[in-house]
Amino acid sequence: MHRFSSSAQAVRSLMSLTAVLSLSTFLPDHTAHAADSTAETPQVTLGNDGNSKSLFRTLFDGQRAIGTGGMTSLEGSSGGGLATWATISGYGSDKSAGMAFHYSYVNVTNYWDQNVGASIGLFDRVELSYTHNFFQTRATGAKLGIGNGYQFDLDVAGAKVRLFGHVADNTLIPQVAIGAMYKHDSDSRIIHMVGSKHTDGADAYLAVTKLFPKVGILIDTTVRFTKANQWGIIGFGGDLDNNYHAQFEGSLGYLPPFLPGLIVGVEYRTKPRNQRFTDESNWFDVYTSYFINKHLNITLAYVSLGTIATFKNQTGFYFSAQTGF
Repeated sequence: MHRFSSSAQAVRSLMSLTAVLSLSTFLPDHTAHAADSTAETPQVTLGNDGNSKSLFRTLFDGQRAIGTGGMTSLEGSSGGGLATWATISGYGSDKSAGMAFHYSYVNVTNYWDQNVGASIGLFDRVELSYTHNFFQTRATGAKLGIGNGYQFDLDVAGAKVRLFGHVADNTLIPQVAIGAMYKHDSDSRIIHMVGSKHTDGADAYLAVTKLFPKVGILIDTTVRFTKANQWGIIGFGGDLDNNYHAQFEGSLGYLPPFLPGLIVGVEYRTKPRNQRFTDESNWFDVYTSYFINKHLNITLAYVSLGTIATFKNQTGFYFSAQTGF
């Protein structure tokens, strides 16, 4: 038996707590506290709410304000493009459900990645998400010795629980959530060839997100416990390090008053260094996202991902389209 490090124990404890809190949402005696009631929360609109009805309105009442479900990250959870936020996907109130579907495309110097997925928010408390990444090496695959146009496939399933607070109310209390992600990479042969220890791994995180409506500033800070290499695309752990370590994710956004529904900002994400064969760089992006209405959000970003599988200066653009209910 291997001895688990204290950081690994912390990850498992946080994941267990996420599961317990997720189940507690559905207990018969569950009641919403007044401080957490969506009906009593002042709504801050990031765009035109609209009044159209839908066939899903009974199950998906869409009562939360535009933008409060966030965008969608590369890993399928609600948040920014690179960072996970404390937001719960969709627009369902604490008496209903919300839902979001997304498609994202990232094109950098030597690679591109596409991902598609869906997430559901339950009672403005629990988020469940799934996404599949198609990471294409293009001609770089031949240079790496794994074949021209080689593709890595990564599945990510996530769960998130809002502990307290609301991202867009008029208090100074932020929205705080904990979450976990299970990730599976499909190719064990290549994963082990590059020095990774595992094809499967899990992340756990604590996210704190707050919109300050009077000044139009959104701030997120997330601490993630992970040993994923390139968020899991090339496995987990390595010959340098096979332990969990805390990594930082941060987002800063500005909502200009002259165009409701628009948010512009920056994100930064630190990464572990687990493999000898390649460095792994921290990530950075500059993004703009426009919530046309509750059912359509478009995000564009410049991304700088540094070194990926020995190839340096991986810069390019990010595009994402999301629909929500």
